[in-house]
Amino acid sequence: MRPKRLREAIQAVVRENDELLRALKEYEEEEPTNLTWSEGDTWYGWTYNPEKKRYYFDDIGNTSLMGLWEDQWAREEGNS
Repeated sequence: MRPKRLREAIQAVVRENDELLRALKEYEEEEPTNLTWSEGDTWYGWTYNPEKKRYYFDDIGNTSLMGLWEDQWAREEGNS
């Protein structure tokens, strides 16, 4: 590899790493407000409402991601 191409490749990696570090810092400062995951064909998740300082968990699961979120939103509205 020629020195110019090597330098450009290194600079590209450094820029990508800087962007990753910025994204991680932003994530750490904002803190997560929800998490969703799938286990097989079932979706689970939780949300956090910072205004109410309350967590809403769905440990029963749902067969679709949209169904999971609709159920969680309904639970939040019911606990207003």
